[in-house]
Amino acid sequence: MSKKKVPATSTLDMLRSLYDFKPTYAKTLGFKENDYFILHSILTKHKNWWEVMNDKGEIGYVPSNYVEKIVVTPAFYLQFVDKCLDCIKRNEMATDVSSNDVDKKVVLDKLNEMKVNVEHMLEVTYPCIASDDGPPLLYKNSEGQLETIKSTTSKCSSNSSSLSECRKCDIFEDPIKPVHKMSNGKDNLKKSMDSIHETYAQEEFHNRRSDSGIHSIIQSNSSKVLPVITHHSVYELIENVRINTQLSHEMSRIALVTVVQGLHELLPASVFPYLSTILSYSQESLKIDDVQIEQTHDASRLKIIFNELTSCKEDSQQRSWMLHEDESVIKEYLRELIQILTNADASISKHVVSSQQYHVITTLIQYYQMETRWSIRQLLLQAFGVLCSFDKTIVSIMLNSILPGELARDMMASPRNVAKLNYSSLLLTMIMSMGEPVPITHYEYLGVPFVTFVLDNIECPPDTDADDQIPELFTNLIIAYNLQFQICNENIILKALSERSMAKALIERLLLLLNREEDPVRIFDHEPKPPHSLLKLFLDIFSNRVTANLFYTNDILVLIDIIKLKQIIP
Repeated sequence: MSKKKVPATSTLDMLRSLYDFKPTYAKTLGFKENDYFILHSILTKHKNWWEVMNDKGEIGYVPSNYVEKIVVTPAFYLQFVDKCLDCIKRNEMATDVSSNDVDKKVVLDKLNEMKVNVEHMLEVTYPCIASDDGPPLLYKNSEGQLETIKSTTSKCSSNSSSLSECRKCDIFEDPIKPVHKMSNGKDNLKKSMDSIHETYAQEEFHNRRSDSGIHSIIQSNSSKVLPVITHHSVYELIENVRINTQLSHEMSRIALVTVVQGLHELLPASVFPYLSTILSYSQESLKIDDVQIEQTHDASRLKIIFNELTSCKEDSQQRSWMLHEDESVIKEYLRELIQILTNADASISKHVVSSQQYHVITTLIQYYQMETRWSIRQLLLQAFGVLCSFDKTIVSIMLNSILPGELARDMMASPRNVAKLNYSSLLLTMIMSMGEPVPITHYEYLGVPFVTFVLDNIECPPDTDADDQIPELFTNLIIAYNLQFQICNENIILKALSERSMAKALIERLLLLLNREEDPVRIFDHEPKPPHSLLKLFLDIFSNRVTANLFYTNDILVLIDIIKLKQIIP
């Protein structure tokens, strides 16, 4: 049999990634699926992490379950080493080769030694073997299944073949083969790499036999079946945490992220792909479709509560004495409604509330008008306040309903009921905070007499207001109500102020708010954004000589100082 120099049939060990990985810890390397690495060390403090070198010459840690061991031809290995050397040389100006502070010279020496040994392997002389005599080559397709191909290696002449030709022939062979058994013919190269590959081979072989949870690399005509984790399943996890802990949706998301990050330290690397997927989805904004919203526990409970409250409104015996026996049940429904609206995912609440053209909002307003018991009305006011935060449409529906008139009438009818004054004025401020014009029919209840009542309580709050809340809430109500008027001659606030000889408490509070550079009634983020309510009120007051005279000389001087200091521009 003649002797010829042919591409070496010996193989070398490398690693190939099975999945994408984003580095979440210091000293880890990120990679895409099917990236290749040279194993640097598996003898690390963390058994689930291996130290590797990527094709940029960077050394770092990768999760062991994210990669598989493969064998490659010397030519492929040499090509990888050359690429590492090129990348390092292009970054000569950098002080470090990688985030691990590995000395560049040591890495270069290591790579050059590998290159020399691999080139020596390519020059080894073997008996000429016809390509058809060997077994078919195996490769893994895009679905992870093993298929066979015929070798296309050409015979090389002993007189004409060279090292470069051998490399070319070798590359045309399938450069990567699945592992069938451990190779024992590379002692020289393994010694040059400090026996790293040999150690890896022995431990990997043992682990793959002993760990029933890790499939063998070679499974003829089979593919890996992995659990599918989607953003829908992660969303359900967050909702389960919320339901069982009564936390808000956002706090439930944070709780899930915290637990998953802790599991990274406790569980083996075999579950890292799943934990990383859960972590990735839970840290981004999760949007679900209407079908999944309908299946959530919160959506189901909201529908039940709204249906029950609708039944109460439509009950022909709503005002009978027997219904008072149901007061505790109604209050329990309202408390649960407030709790869900406050803590549930806002997209769920918006979906349920907006169904049937916001019919539930109209129903609740009608129920408020019919109900006479303050204990139930108080809970309804709290629910209205939460609902206003979801959508500008809800605010508009309330503004154009009978609700503002009901609130104004309640306030004037109960001048010493601090709780009723607080809740009613706060909700009325929310409804008017977007600056949408009030229907003219509302002026019957929201006219000059009502504004005068509000101003009187700012100057002289009721003696039952032990916490001095009324002046602050009523001042905000005046500021919000003033947003409705674009023409000064039609401004009811200015008309009520012009009838007063003084408004000392109001002016002091307005100056204090201006000095804080706050818009006290900018409560929601709804669009379009209304004008700055406080600046508008100042401009409107000073547009009229009578109302401007409510400011004393000292007040004017303080106002000038604030404008200069804050550089306020109308």
